[in-house]
Amino acid sequence: MSEMKSAWEKAMEKVEKLGKPTTEELRRFEYIPIGNSLAAKYLHDDQYDFVSELKKYQDIEIRQYIIKGAHDVYFRNITLPHDEQAKQNLAKAMKGIRLLKENKKQLDIIYERINNLITYYEQALQQTFLQFKNNFEAKIQETAANLNQRHGKTSSIETELQQQFQDEWRRISNELDSKYEIALEEHRQQILSIT
Repeated sequence: MSEMKSAWEKAMEKVEKLGKPTTEELRRFEYIPIGNSLAAKYLHDDQYDFVSELKKYQDIEIRQYIIKGAHDVYFRNITLPHDEQAKQNLAKAMKGIRLLKENKKQLDIIYERINNLITYYEQALQQTFLQFKNNFEAKIQETAANLNQRHGKTSSIETELQQQFQDEWRRISNELDSKYEIALEEHRQQILSIT
C-alpha cells in the first residue's frame, strides 16, 4: 500500500531539490525589498531624501539590487491616473526613476510624451463621460416618461437605472483605459531600455 504525502511534505521535497540559494540570490532577496521600501517612502513622504538614503549603500552589488527594487516600485506607479493621488504618484514615480537613470535627456523626452498622453487621456475621459452622461440622462427621461404614462410611478426603475449607468460607464471607461494603456506601455518599455 502506497503512502500518500501531505502537501507540506511535497513542498519540502521541492525545496530540497532547489538546493541552497547562491550568494547572489540571498543578496537579491535581502536588498530588493530594501529598495522597494526606500521608493515607497519617497512616494509617500515629500520630505524623504531618497538620494541620501541610497548613498548609504556603497557596495556596488548591493546598490544594484536596491536600485532594482526602487525602480520596480516607481515603474509600477507609472499608470493612468484615476484620481488626484494616482496622478501625484505618477509624477513622483517619474522623478524617482529620473534619480536612478543616467541618460536624463532621453528620459525627459519620454516623460514629455507620457505627460502629453495623460493630458489627452484626462480630456478624453472627461469628454466621454459628459457625452455618456447626457445620452444616459436622455434615455432615463424617455423611460421615465413612458413609465409615467403607463403606470404612474418611476421610483422602482430609478435604482435599476443607476446600476445600469454605473455598469455601462465602467465598461466604457475600461475600453478607453485599455486604448491609452497600450500607448503608456510603449513608453514604459522605452524607460526600461534607458540606462
